[in-house]
Amino acid sequence: MLPAATLPAARYYVAPARRRRAGGRALAGPRGGKEPVRDAAAGLAEVLAMPAIWKDAAGNLLELPGPGGGIVACGALPGAAAPVPAWTAGGLAAAGVAAEPGPVREGTGLGLVSCVTGPAVIDEALAGTPARRARKITPRLMMELSLARALEPGTAPSVLRALAQRPREADPGYDLPAASSLSDADAFLQVKPFLRLLALLSGEVRPVPLPGVTPHLPAPGTADGGRAAARLRPLERPGGPWRDGRWHGLRVLAKDGTVRAVADPRGTDRKGSGGQSRNAAHFGRPASTGAPAAPQVRMVEVTDVQARSCVAWAAGPCGTGETTLAGHLEPAYGPGDLDLADRGFPSREAVAAKITAGKHFAWRVSSAWTLRRSGRPLSDGTWKTAITWRGRTVKVRVVEYHMDQVFCLPPGHPLLAAPPPGVSVRVLGDGGAACEQPDDGTIRVEVSETVTLITDLLDPVAYPARDIAELYGLRWAAELVYLEEKQTLSAGQPFTAATPAGAYRMAAATVAAHQALRILGAAIAAAAGAEPARISATALRDAAAASIRAGQGATTAALAAAIGIISRDITRHPLRFVTAWRPGRHYPRYTIKKVRTRKSRHAVPAATRLHLLPLPATVPSAQPNAPPAA
Repeated sequence: MLPAATLPAARYYVAPARRRRAGGRALAGPRGGKEPVRDAAAGLAEVLAMPAIWKDAAGNLLELPGPGGGIVACGALPGAAAPVPAWTAGGLAAAGVAAEPGPVREGTGLGLVSCVTGPAVIDEALAGTPARRARKITPRLMMELSLARALEPGTAPSVLRALAQRPREADPGYDLPAASSLSDADAFLQVKPFLRLLALLSGEVRPVPLPGVTPHLPAPGTADGGRAAARLRPLERPGGPWRDGRWHGLRVLAKDGTVRAVADPRGTDRKGSGGQSRNAAHFGRPASTGAPAAPQVRMVEVTDVQARSCVAWAAGPCGTGETTLAGHLEPAYGPGDLDLADRGFPSREAVAAKITAGKHFAWRVSSAWTLRRSGRPLSDGTWKTAITWRGRTVKVRVVEYHMDQVFCLPPGHPLLAAPPPGVSVRVLGDGGAACEQPDDGTIRVEVSETVTLITDLLDPVAYPARDIAELYGLRWAAELVYLEEKQTLSAGQPFTAATPAGAYRMAAATVAAHQALRILGAAIAAAAGAEPARISATALRDAAAASIRAGQGATTAALAAAIGIISRDITRHPLRFVTAWRPGRHYPRYTIKKVRTRKSRHAVPAATRLHLLPLPATVPSAQPNAPPAA
């Protein structure tokens, strides 16, 4: 046995081994020989009593009263900033990255992601986790393994094998734990540390560029220079509404919801009620006309449009409505924020609550809302309407416009045979020379849809109607975040955990891993001269995965090598990390197809035009405005 002086210092969460008598019986350790019960039932009980975890402007974590009912929520309060990546040796040391290789069980690092989620951040997320005897895997290593599985999906043993391959060269006596040990260590963490980690990473992302990076771009005036300028096209332009990442001085936040399928194990794992699995008993199943659908977890995320990063996140059973989850994320909005939302979120109660709290919004409403003009019209053609909720009447501004798209459709296309409600289709040509593909027999049509927005921004001079209409298209950033989390990171796979607590852990770890990539992407964007939202999540994932496989995360020297590689790549090929510019998404959902599954027969608009509608005629009525209730 090695002398005590040569043994590595144990972390605060590693308890010493129990003493033994001469006969071999174990004596009571520091906790009387008993570990806290942290199994599947205890994990679910923790979820049901979970407080809401928020980060304040000073970077401290607060535990506020939780929603209950199996809903978890976390995020950053107004004024809170996301952590800045550590790019220098001093910054890496402050983040807790070791100067020399240590035991594998103390952590392997996560390559470039360790610049954001260093040991200091993970230890802060683990604060309050009970002590546990650990020989092969500590809570810190288990957290890193969960984040690595979010970046590269796979089984826990296979991902740990890749994660520890290089660090084991400095710790040859380390044996990889069995799958059962990894499952026990994962269940021991429960859910709260992952919510704390996501709250620590959430907030406004500040683009701090990589030091010493000068990207090589094609010379202006050349063909390559023109393509580079089109690729780097910024939102900010002289005289435009955007400046320093703000739209007319407001931070733009978009919210939307989605669902993720979770595992529905059978056989010995079916330990729920009524013969169901535990996941099905807790999360529930969506309605299905055929075979029973898989259980689903419902999530709502508040996204910063400028950086495509997470500000707040909530999750719960699939029977929980998106508006209910979004209501628990209201603390994330401040007076300097603008809330963008689709037709499923507005209600009279929400409008009155927003205006009462002094918060700003621009929401799309459905045709079921009756928005009668109140008072004189505004100078830009918009008008005000009154909305009443429980005896309180507030005024909002109505912005209404048409979105017209030009399509080349084959005969018999559903848009020609049976257009969706609220959509008009007009034939423009005969499918000949006026069509993009004149020889394929398609029909050139114009599809029009009316979009109605309500907002509390009543000043038509400070907030022009066209700026508001164009801004609404950027709400699609929330959908793109879900695309990156569900497809780019998770490859479309469901959460494989067999317990509700495990599903919540995997969901929070996926969002935290995506947020860490977006923080790195903001630094790359600042170095390349692009906007943070335009950095490719696929390129970020590939760079992070390559650095993890190379073992560049356990020490400052290895991490400095990874930083040098990414700096060289940005210098030589900056446009490899930047996606092509495209306008905000206004067009109807029936034109949306994932890039990987898009076929030539799918309808994709060839041209898009926005124009504001004229004022409606004033209809006298004694009834106050009565949109549908929440």
